[in-house]
Amino acid sequence: MKPLLMCALLLSVASATAAEPPQASAGAPPSIKALTPDHVAGLLAGAGLGYAKAAELNRYPGPLHVLELADELGLDAAQREATRALRTRVVEQASALGAELVAAEAELDAMFRSASVSQPAMDEALVRIGTLQSRLRGVHLGAHIEQRALLSPEQVDRYVRLRGYADPGGHAHGAGHAH
Repeated sequence: MKPLLMCALLLSVASATAAEPPQASAGAPPSIKALTPDHVAGLLAGAGLGYAKAAELNRYPGPLHVLELADELGLDAAQREATRALRTRVVEQASALGAELVAAEAELDAMFRSASVSQPAMDEALVRIGTLQSRLRGVHLGAHIEQRALLSPEQVDRYVRLRGYADPGGHAHGAGHAH
């Protein structure tokens, strides 16, 4: 190989390597270009991230907000305990799936970053990501179904009003909701 060409090739490799983001330290969430750090942190923490908005905005309360409003909703001891247990289970399941989703997104990101992606590999990664997103959304939506069953109709009505989903005429809407 000609020295000039060899020099250009080495400079190209060096600059490409320098342009790659540093690897995350042990225990730190990976840097994934398609996801914000807050989104990654939310996935790892089992946060709702809007996955249950269809339930929340249609009179299916979520356990986190029910616990936050426990006094205003007049929850009895059994309802409080059942809601805490539901919340704990959801966070455990969602954070485990969130970790899998973050790992799958990191793999997809790495494929593109290394320029080694192929259509079949990308398709396989996207199926995995889609399946994980669906399962994660199911965990959150299912929690809202379970939570509603723990409340009386009056408590659901009160929840809707307290969360600001009902207009003065009593019709539910979703204005101002940031899940």
